[in-house]
This record gives sequence, structure tokens and C-alpha cells, in this order.
Amino acid sequence: MEKLGTVEQKLADFIYEKPEVVVKLLQKYGYDISVKTATLSQIYDLTFKAIIVDSDKEFANDMDMAVSSDMELNIAGAVIGAFTSIITAGIQSDVAKKNRQAQYNITLATLSANEKLASEKLRSDTENARTGILANSMLQYRTSLQTESTARLKDTWLYVTGIGIGLGILFGVYLISKR
Repeated sequence: MEKLGTVEQKLADFIYEKPEVVVKLLQKYGYDISVKTATLSQIYDLTFKAIIVDSDKEFANDMDMAVSSDMELNIAGAVIGAFTSIITAGIQSDVAKKNRQAQYNITLATLSANEKLASEKLRSDTENARTGILANSMLQYRTSLQTESTARLKDTWLYVTGIGIGLGILFGVYLISKR
């Protein structure tokens, strides 16, 4: 499988990690997308089209700032001007080449996201299985605890009844001996 370039991979990773930030930037620049209904595919599609096809320099600069500030927070370094250079290179090529490049980047980014989503699904399924086992264990423990407490309650009534009968006999013997 072919890989994205370093800049495109950082952009794809940023979109995967912070899709809500990218959606807000897309909305700011007039792209029709909603946080509630957005999918990673839509975000990749609109982002790469905005940068490569539409050559939206302001959007690219804001994306560059967002990715750079996120990387600085994570101490991973900055990629200042990387997306602007993509636009500069994109302006020099024709529209068909831009569209092919955008589709290529969108496809690779989508494949990358699908790979990450499959990993997350596997992790989630494993955690769900673990939670199921723990729930079954707790159910079994609760059942055995109820059974044991019911047996103890029955035993307690037997002891109380026995003590009552014993005291009754002793009281009867006392009354008979007193007459």
C-alpha cells in the first residue's frame, strides 16, 4: 500500500485526532459540513479539496497553525508553511492534476483512518469482552451471595424457633414445679 507524504500524513493524523477542530475551520471558510453529521471521509474530502483543488491559502494557513500548535503542545515539532507549500505547488499545475492529487490524498487518508478505526474497533471489542466476563462474574457472585444469605436466614429462623421452644419447655417445667 502506498503511503502519504510526510506533510499529508501529518494532516491526516491531525484530522483523525481532532476532527472537530477541522470541521470548525471548514465551516469558518464556508464549507457545508456539520459536527453532528460529519464523517472522517467527508472531512478528508473537503480538507484536501480546499487545500489542493481550491488553493484556499487562508484555510491552509489556519490548518497549518492548528497542526503546528497541536504538535508544539505534544512536543512533536512544528510544520510551519507545509500546507502553504502544497498550495503553491498546486497553483502551478492544472485542475485535472489537482483533482487527481486530491483524490489520491483523500483515498490514502481514508485508508489510514480505516486502519486506525479497525484498530479502535478491535480494542473496543476486546474491552467489551472483558466487561462481559466481569459482568458474568459479578452476576455469579451475586447469585451465590443471595443463595448463601437465604440459607443463613433459614438457619437463623431454625435457631430462633429452637430457642423459643427450649425456653417454652423450661418455663413449662418451672410452672409445673411451682404448683
